Amino acid sequence: MHECLLCERDMKKSKNEFGNGCINNIYKFLDIEKPTRGKDKELFLYKNIMKKTNIYKINKEQKIWLADRYLTYQYLDKLTYGNFEKLKKQINEDIENVDKTEKFDEMITSKKIKLKEAYDIYKKETKFKTNLAKIENNEYKEEENIKLLITGFSYIFNIYKNQYEKNSFKAMQYVFWQTVIEVGRRYFNYKLAAELLQHSLKKDPKDFIIKDKKIINMIISDQNFKKKIKEILDKYNKKQNFYISQGKESMSFKNNDLYFAIHKANIEMSAKKNEDSSWEANITLSDTFDFTKFKSPFDYYFDANNIPKSILSSTLYNLAFISQKLGVIKEYNVIVKLTIKIQKNGEIEMF
Repeated sequence: MHECLLCERDMKKSKNEFGNGCINNIYKFLDIEKPTRGKDKELFLYKNIMKKTNIYKINKEQKIWLADRYLTYQYLDKLTYGNFEKLKKQINEDIENVDKTEKFDEMITSKKIKLKEAYDIYKKETKFKTNLAKIENNEYKEEENIKLLITGFSYIFNIYKNQYEKNSFKAMQYVFWQTVIEVGRRYFNYKLAAELLQHSLKKDPKDFIIKDKKIINMIISDQNFKKKIKEILDKYNKKQNFYISQGKESMSFKNNDLYFAIHKANIEMSAKKNEDSSWEANITLSDTFDFTKFKSPFDYYFDANNIPKSILSSTLYNLAFISQKLGVIKEYNVIVKLTIKIQKNGEIEMF
């Protein structure tokens, strides 16, 4: 089987190194004007590469190897995401010494990265940038953005690729999460969830202490929070004061932004009853911002009125799980301290 040097597809009876479609793509990529006669394309390509590298006295095989390494370098050089400087330097050394090379395997980078691998990374990054631009330019409606987030970027989370794709994909994942943050703010008004995700992308995120009054008011107004506080007070109603250590009680919020930001809040609480049967309480809610295991499509969040959003939430959780494994997303603690008064009728207000 005779494969194209660029895409590695079987060229059957062709004696050329590149398939016709691939060599046309190479001419376009290198911005070289193609010769009029098709059979001259490959020879003309070699001549152009030799001229660009100032290497001339080489045999037929060395011309092929030179083209292979030169194109590999050019595809890597066009990448925005990932650090390939050390590899490109080594490829340059292989190019400079091609006239002294007797076997392709003698080259430093021959077994480190194939031309097809560099070409694939380049194509995937191009696809990534195209989809990113469509979302950033608001070319899609909300439902289409959800679909694009799921299908248009899933390939960058393939952790079973070689080290150079991982290098590039990790950098793309960082940009992907920046886009998710923007989409979350723009379409779903998930301001806190977006802020916490942004914090997780820092090199060494410290514990996040929630002090914003709007968020605190959102917490004490949440239906599930009120329900949980009532449940606790009913349990300890016969006492004048009580203390609940961290880990004995927990809750999830009804509000979507709070739910995604603080999925399961552990509760630490001390409270005392007033003469009018109201309560004063100091509460600490805490959660670890992390993604610890894969979720089934509706494990993480389910909204019967918005199935696409339900699927999106679990999908993003699972993608975040991979990003955390690769060190793109880092875990940290989220903490909020509340000093509240609970009236006899269950109304909650801040001190």
